[in-house]
Amino acid sequence: MLISDLIDAIYGHFVASQYQICTDSRALKAGDVFFCIRGEKFDGNAFAANAYEQGARAVIVDHESLKNDGRFIWVKDTTQALQLLAKKHAALMPAKKIMVGGSNGKTTTKEVIKTILDGMAQTLATPGNWNNHIGVPLTLLSLRPDHEFAVVEMGTNHPGEMAVLCELILTDIGLITNIGKEHLDGFGSLEAIAKEESEVFASVIKNQAMGIVNIDDPWLASMSKRLNTKITLSLTDSQANLYAHIHAEMPELVFDFYANGQLIGRYTSPLSGRYNTYNLLFGAAVAMNLGLNPAVAMERACTYKPTNNRSEWRTIGNAQIFLDAYNANPSSMSVAIQSFSTISGSKAFFLGDMLELGEHSPAEHQALYTLCCELNIQGNTYLVGPEFCAACPQHPYRFETMDALLAWLDTHPIDTNFAFIKGSRGIKMERVLEHFKPA
Repeated sequence: MLISDLIDAIYGHFVASQYQICTDSRALKAGDVFFCIRGEKFDGNAFAANAYEQGARAVIVDHESLKNDGRFIWVKDTTQALQLLAKKHAALMPAKKIMVGGSNGKTTTKEVIKTILDGMAQTLATPGNWNNHIGVPLTLLSLRPDHEFAVVEMGTNHPGEMAVLCELILTDIGLITNIGKEHLDGFGSLEAIAKEESEVFASVIKNQAMGIVNIDDPWLASMSKRLNTKITLSLTDSQANLYAHIHAEMPELVFDFYANGQLIGRYTSPLSGRYNTYNLLFGAAVAMNLGLNPAVAMERACTYKPTNNRSEWRTIGNAQIFLDAYNANPSSMSVAIQSFSTISGSKAFFLGDMLELGEHSPAEHQALYTLCCELNIQGNTYLVGPEFCAACPQHPYRFETMDALLAWLDTHPIDTNFAFIKGSRGIKMERVLEHFKPA
């Protein structure tokens, strides 16, 4: 049977199940369509019989040993089948689809856009950071006829993945937040990252959609020349369609917002940091393209308050703490440090290893330390993780583990007005909060 016929048959089951899909046997409900997905540590085919016995409406498998088992629907690749099913479903759903790619700030930009559009109509957005080859199709399969907007975050960590994801969506609006040093172990160079992310703009062109362009990023400014229709945004060029002039970066972001050369007003956002201004401008640009006026769009954007260890402010005792411990790479780390350094008052910086940099790791960790020296903050900077320790042997405040740092802080308490905490998720930098005590 042709794969298209198999997808049509599976889609019939999906509709009959009231759009219930499942890839985790522990969450399976009777009547669900169950996909046996192969992962690095598990093979969903091992749970096919259990899913059938638990009352799954259809069980999709790809193991050769199950090919002729009449209980299941066999395909060559269950992940590909899930993606094709999502593509078919998304094309049938009426929602305007907004594609969000880029190296840094994707999740924040997605949440800002959702915050604005929620006030306009029923909006679906990628839950959490479900932005990979499994998360994107599952997001698309969550679309329902009453959704008017869908904000889909697209992530990649190796060449070719973004093209696969973009192929699943007939996009109406596409944006790339920036081109930065992410997943260098998988890509090898900034040029390779730029090529991978450019698939978003290729999709915009293919679908005659609207592109939203951060022209302050030289890679994106160059890529955008191919776009037929676009909205530009900038923090440096007042001739851009959307422009912001920043008055304060932290602890609150204060800026004047201009649309097409006209001052719309001055806004304050808890989403602090110069770099987050771009995320607010992206949100306003999307909403304006969908019919909202600039003032309301930016007003709603500024109601978004970050959570989940992403650009969060915490107050513990006498210290105001900026916690961004969900992820880190050289690009996001450097701009965040620079913004935080503009605050007046005593400051302490807790920096955790940046992971997934491959052979670039020593140079990138040393470069970040050099930035700290240039900003003259190295005396109040604490480095955590084996990568920093290896790359910065000259720094006195470096610790192999979080436990080592916390043990040192027990006997060397830090009294500061402001604390900056950022590192890759695996370092668990949020544990620095254990040092700060309520007043």
